[in-house]
Amino acid sequence: MRARGLEAEGVDLPRDTAGFTRRECPGCLRPFKTRPGPHDARALLHKLQAFFSLENAHEGEEGLPVWRCPYCGHRAGADAFLTPAQQTHLESVARAWGNHVRYEQLSHVTRTLSLNPRPTFVAVAPESMPGPMDPEPDELLRVIPMLCCGEDVKMLWDWDQLIFCPRCGARHGGLSGRQQVHLELIPE
Repeated sequence: MRARGLEAEGVDLPRDTAGFTRRECPGCLRPFKTRPGPHDARALLHKLQAFFSLENAHEGEEGLPVWRCPYCGHRAGADAFLTPAQQTHLESVARAWGNHVRYEQLSHVTRTLSLNPRPTFVAVAPESMPGPMDPEPDELLRVIPMLCCGEDVKMLWDWDQLIFCPRCGARHGGLSGRQQVHLELIPE
């Protein structure tokens, strides 16, 4: 009988039905959504490394993008825009991975018992890995196209001030005139 080790699992942030992932500004705490991009994996790796130390941590440091809040323009590393729920989930994943690695290291003694017939400890199997996060709910957020980068951002409906592109930081004028729709209910 052969013991099975921990299988590699992917970590993915939940998306809504349109494919957007929730973000939260660490400065103003306003929510917004963007579509996942190529730098999200580096942001997740950087956050996981904060909870689970790796010998090759320097490999994940290179290329962590700096994003901006579309509302206040706050600049921070991409991992700072994770929501508290996402950060809690990543912490539980990192701790579970750490427990599984530790278990495999301690179980090596049991597997090689013929070389060391008197172990002084017993490895206890860790809890199972946490499952994926719940899907992101669809909210009434307005989709704003960022012409500078060709991406879309979902923002609060009532925001009509200056907008910053989360990826490149370009400033876009607030919504006014033809871009803003005013609805008026007329009783019949």
